[in-house]
Amino acid sequence: MFARHVHGRPAAARLGTARPRRRASRHWRAVPVIVTVLLGGSVAVSPSAVAADAAPDVSFTKLTLLNGWGTYPFGSASPAIAKVSGIVYFKGALSTDPSNTNNVAFILPPGFRPSKYVNVPVDMCNSTGGELNIAPNGVTQVISEGNNANATCFTSLDGVSFALSPTSFTQLKLRPGWKEFGSLFRTAAVRVVNGIVHFEGEIRTAGKNLIAFTLPAKYRPSRSVYLQINVCTGSIGWLNITPKGVVRVQAENNELWAVQCGTSLDGASFVLSSTSFTPLKLTNGWMNAPLGSAKAMVRNFSGIVRFKGAIWTKGTSSDPFILPKPFRPAKRVYVPVALCGGNNARLDILPNGVVAIETESADFTQARCLTSLDGAWFNR
Repeated sequence: MFARHVHGRPAAARLGTARPRRRASRHWRAVPVIVTVLLGGSVAVSPSAVAADAAPDVSFTKLTLLNGWGTYPFGSASPAIAKVSGIVYFKGALSTDPSNTNNVAFILPPGFRPSKYVNVPVDMCNSTGGELNIAPNGVTQVISEGNNANATCFTSLDGVSFALSPTSFTQLKLRPGWKEFGSLFRTAAVRVVNGIVHFEGEIRTAGKNLIAFTLPAKYRPSRSVYLQINVCTGSIGWLNITPKGVVRVQAENNELWAVQCGTSLDGASFVLSSTSFTPLKLTNGWMNAPLGSAKAMVRNFSGIVRFKGAIWTKGTSSDPFILPKPFRPAKRVYVPVALCGGNNARLDILPNGVVAIETESADFTQARCLTSLDGAWFNR
């Protein structure tokens, strides 16, 4: 089986491990997969729509973990999945013994498997980023960008999603110099599901023009949005989308090679309208709407809590707000977010609503410049 093989960066869950070194190149090869359990049959999930606050909460199905992987033991939910309107949502966190070299953590049950390979960003130890590499047969590898200890120490599934198939998606017209990645991956496409714009596909370029495409009018945001994405070798980047629909790709640390060798759109999403959203009360010197973005807001979509907007600060506090009670998680969650320049961080959200921004290194500069909440979500 050939898959996009990346060694991603782990994230800091207030776990206190050192930032790993990243690999300097991307490896494409046949990936040996060791699977100890084969799953069969179908899994029933609630068909409740994620758009209506009055609808029942989305029902999640617990994942069967394999090869020594287990639920992260310090306050996180058990890894689970749900399917709503053709979008697969994850929740929970997992970990394994640091000596474990088998990165196949689970197999998605039938009904949750993508039509082609999917790569989605995840948060790992030290607030670094990695990815889930999901095959059409459901085999899911947890891949860190650098030191594998970051993946084994902690991998969060909170805020991770992907579209099941290209059905009802509109193919995007790529700019000159950009092309689809290849037949193993889906083509770049977009769809609105219950007021939320979802992307899918994998693209690449041999050039230096980072503007990849322009969104058709009905998919354009009213304010600029900044969405975290996965690029080459499990690295993290962002899509900067303007109200005119112009979409620019940028990898963390401006690493052009990472964008050129593979940019995944899978898992990227944003809310079109702020209708029924609740404004967040910012604290500790944090302010709203940097770089043309929207104000920070939140809404509960049938148990899926979604954020909108972006924040910034001139101060040093990493605690920008406290979630009101209707939006607080039952368990601690770690949600990946994008910072200035496509850099990586996460929201560490406690059941009492306290939110902390945790960056990949001791440097808080990029978080102060802009912390994007667009595309961030978790299940209560």
